[in-house]
Amino acid sequence: MVPRPWAFPARFDPEPTRTPGELALGLHRAVGELRRAARSQALRAGEGAVLLCELLPAAIEVVDDPVGTVAAAVARSIDALAPVIAGAPSSPAQRDQWLGRLWAALTGDAGGHLRRLAEHWGALCVTPTRAQAWAERLLPEAREGVATAASVACLASQVAAGQHEEALELLAGRTIAVWPERQFGVRALAARGELAAAIAYAEASNPLGHRHAQDIARVCEAVLALGGQREAAYRGFAFVAHTRQNCRQSFEALRRAYPERAASELLGDLIAASPGQEGRWFATACSLRFFALAAEIAGRSPCDPRTLVRAGLQRLEVDPGFAGEVALAAIRWLCGGHGVEISGDDVYAAHDLARDAALRTGTQGALRGALAAICDQPHPAAQWVHGLLARELEG
Repeated sequence: MVPRPWAFPARFDPEPTRTPGELALGLHRAVGELRRAARSQALRAGEGAVLLCELLPAAIEVVDDPVGTVAAAVARSIDALAPVIAGAPSSPAQRDQWLGRLWAALTGDAGGHLRRLAEHWGALCVTPTRAQAWAERLLPEAREGVATAASVACLASQVAAGQHEEALELLAGRTIAVWPERQFGVRALAARGELAAAIAYAEASNPLGHRHAQDIARVCEAVLALGGQREAAYRGFAFVAHTRQNCRQSFEALRRAYPERAASELLGDLIAASPGQEGRWFATACSLRFFALAAEIAGRSPCDPRTLVRAGLQRLEVDPGFAGEVALAAIRWLCGGHGVEISGDDVYAAHDLARDAALRTGTQGALRGALAAICDQPHPAAQWVHGLLARELEG
């Protein structure tokens, strides 16, 4: 049976009118196509992944990417494609041909769009012998430049070949500490069984405290887990390592990485790791049906009032107690000035929910006092809310 032609090449014709979002979406679909093919046609998928890497620079070069949307998508895609290429059952000759093509694409990429590929070079070599050959080939150039494709690929190849001393020696001569290189010092120390030294080396690799923080956490988590210290990996690095675009995605990423842990434990630990920002996890707690935890979050940490009211309305008939709690929490955060583009309708919606919940729970008598206590604060927003609810508070 003749396989269907790849669909992804047509998405990467150089088009100046393509937006960063469109290119990122095309990359996501291309990676999905290749990973699906790898389940039954691993060799063909490997060849396709090499082809995609060759096509990317020209397609990216003509797209304006002011906020790094494409750069982030390319890094994620290369991280996903590297195992497809490395895992393909290619012959030694074909493997060498692939590496030659990838190296030509990498060194010919003036914009540096494929630079993440160098970090996977050791894995792409597959065998220690091939990795050692590449390390020796790249070493002269690696000594001359810092964080170049050659230096990063050389270090990756040295570690893959078991040349841990050589990698650490090369890094020791650097006057500038850059994470794309130093991650291989971490891996070299970990491979020698020096886990504490590896973690200390990693923590000294980010002096500014903001760049590469997630990449560092991912490497530290991985080396600790491989070294049999899974609990330390989880407690020390998992929450940063698995941070995604929103809270629910972060939770799901952590659950995939640690399936042995209960969902309630994972969510509780994520909340504890977000001091002062617990309210961001309210919607995630609701979607996982941890309503008691959601109510607790709403009561102690600022949450979006509209999100609270929507959640309360959805549970009003089946759990009026929860609806009443989040309605009062919504009014409390409205009185504190929280929320974006808040209007009187938001205040009335929260009050109506609180009233309807009180009717169902038989707590109408306590509602007026609770509202008065919430509004009794000097914040200008509280005075505004009090004015809107004056009739209900007085009547």
